Amino acid sequence: MDLLKDFLFWQPKNCLISKLNKNLIVVLNYIIWPFLGYISLLLILKDPHVFWQLLVATILGEIIEKIGKKHPHINWKRPFIDKKHTVPQGLIYSWYEHGSFPSGHSIKVVYFLLFIIQYQVFNPVIYCLIVIPFLLFRVFIGFHYPIDMFGGATIGLLLWRLTSNL
Repeated sequence: MDLLKDFLFWQPKNCLISKLNKNLIVVLNYIIWPFLGYISLLLILKDPHVFWQLLVATILGEIIEKIGKKHPHINWKRPFIDKKHTVPQGLIYSWYEHGSFPSGHSIKVVYFLLFIIQYQVFNPVIYCLIVIPFLLFRVFIGFHYPIDMFGGATIGLLLWRLTSNL
């Protein structure tokens, strides 16, 4: 049981947030959103009805993420906050002051991947080669634990399943 907990709550020995340039952290944190916007455009151009699927999945994902990050039983602090680091300037403090479960980035990355596969608008391997480093970065920088990423991925899968036939 301790081995599983050690894996799910793993963090690097040295928190990278104190070692990296703060501007680089901000750019790497937000750069995924224009990419997912591009994927949204490709999906909507392929089938305009996917707009509603994306809208519902995004709204539900945001609601679930906000509830999870404030839920009293799963709102463990973000790793970098636990290590007494401050939120880098350029990031919105209120987004990082609460818990880290689930990862909103993981929620969206997973349902976008499944929509890409469903509508065949982008190479899923290239997509994964682009987004996986960003998700790993969020663990290594101390924004999330692996359990936050797995939880977000599971929620993303469920949201895709719920909205894929709208």
